[in-house]
Amino acid sequence: MPKSTFYNLQQEKREKIINAAIDEFAENNYYKAKITNIIKIAEIASGSFYQYFDGKDDLYKYLIDIILKRKLKYLDQQALSQPDELSFFELLRKLYKSGIEFAKENPKLVSIGNYMMNGNCPVCNEILKDQKPQGELFFKKLIEKAKQDKEIKEEVDPNFTAKFLTSINYSLGDFIYEDDGINDNIMDTIDVLLNIIENGIKDRKGES
Repeated sequence: MPKSTFYNLQQEKREKIINAAIDEFAENNYYKAKITNIIKIAEIASGSFYQYFDGKDDLYKYLIDIILKRKLKYLDQQALSQPDELSFFELLRKLYKSGIEFAKENPKLVSIGNYMMNGNCPVCNEILKDQKPQGELFFKKLIEKAKQDKEIKEEVDPNFTAKFLTSINYSLGDFIYEDDGINDNIMDTIDVLLNIIENGIKDRKGES
């Protein structure tokens, strides 16, 4: 994470460094991205960069943190504003839909995030080790609430199902983009998948 000297910079200068880093890591994978390019675009001295970050890994972790926070904020606005008014399956669909909308509006961030989620570098695996349990805990709480509300079957294992839904969430990015651009039909595919999930775990007792 950044050093205190980074946070002491004016917001405009911080954003210039962040945007330069996003462009560099989005255009190149982790290994090909160069700090020298970021320094040049951000118009800072080489020595100054290392007053702000310990190195490439430190900057990369910070970018992933930015991506997660922006996506979480987006999800809060789009899907979680009134969770008690939605059924488990309605909320699940909104979560995936808002994730897709976030990806469409933030292609550079998604490019960086996809590379990280595929575990293509040691620091990627380190980040995944920290982040995956948080995603699983989020889904586990939703599942446990749905079980209490009799929306899903009592025999459904919250831990396993949470891991399953988290894996789907992490894999979405690979399907959002095609060689010729954004896959506009991805939500149709998600709806088919969610229908399969619902048919498998929904509690249908009392249905006619």
